[in-house]
Amino acid sequence: MRMVTRSTFAVVTLALGLASLATAQQTLELRNGDRLSGQLASIRGGSWLFKHVGGEISVPVADVAGFTASEAIGLRLIDGAIVAATVTTSGGLLQLTLTDGSSRIVALSDFAAVGDPGDLESLRPVAIGYFRPFSKFWGATIAFGFANNSGNSRSRGVTFSFDIERKSPKDRQQIKGGLSREFAPGESGDLETTVEKYYGSVRLDLFVSSRLFAFGFGGWNRDRFQDLDLRSNYTVGLGYQLIDTDITDLRFYGSGGARIENYTSGGDESTGIVALAGEFKQKLGPALFDWALSWAPSVEDVEDYRILSDASITTTIFEGLGFRIGSRNEYNNNPRPGIDKHDWLFTTALTYTVGR
Repeated sequence: MRMVTRSTFAVVTLALGLASLATAQQTLELRNGDRLSGQLASIRGGSWLFKHVGGEISVPVADVAGFTASEAIGLRLIDGAIVAATVTTSGGLLQLTLTDGSSRIVALSDFAAVGDPGDLESLRPVAIGYFRPFSKFWGATIAFGFANNSGNSRSRGVTFSFDIERKSPKDRQQIKGGLSREFAPGESGDLETTVEKYYGSVRLDLFVSSRLFAFGFGGWNRDRFQDLDLRSNYTVGLGYQLIDTDITDLRFYGSGGARIENYTSGGDESTGIVALAGEFKQKLGPALFDWALSWAPSVEDVEDYRILSDASITTTIFEGLGFRIGSRNEYNNNPRPGIDKHDWLFTTALTYTVGR
């Protein structure tokens, strides 16, 4: 009985799929002679995405010989016109019959976008600016929660962080920052700050090609338990975007610059550095895994290096609200006397995200 039920369900599902595509009343003819029945789903970068019973296919418009839509579809043409029309093919050209009875002859390459004939307004191009459309280019996340420090300080306190990023095909801009603080009763009974840890960075990537990019970076952190009044890193370099999809983001880069360290106990040091680093982001259903790793040795002494590993898993709870577990590990192979080489910050926090 169970097998019959499953078979029946499969048949019904296939029938619904075939009915849906049949309703679309659209036919795509390719130059190699193939003909597909289904629905034109989208037009991007000179290619048509066509959905059919066997799945979907992305076809360069140069490989399209003809297209027919016996029921009206919404279209935006490259001259800016937005119409609802049926489509037939004649002599390698497309004849559009508009809902008002008029007609137009256009080339296959004149299609700029396709959509719902009942919602032509959605086909209008979006004005592109530095801040718009915000949800397409920008994303911002803030996090607030609890922190556990180990290494040079052993404490529990509160943490706050933010991450603002603008990402477009031509550039990527990022501003990050965070802090961890612990409070304890002082001799007077009032709460006093016993641990302070601050960090932040700014970065600009400019894409030279679809994969290769040049970038500039500035990073700062302060932690009196590491005897750091301020550590500053300034680098420029080149990177390679290995994977860039909605699911996976993987990039590697190398750079050179300077590191300046001002110590709470007095004195300062500066040196030229090189840096090798990578970033990996992976969506796992409602969760996002984010990991950045860098190694930055001194040009004068390769044994004088810093390693930073910053990893987190953030899962969505409801719309923009989420929960994050983070781990920030700092390793200094050449610390000042009395300072541990390793410092670790573990955080759990609620997050709120807007944008992409």
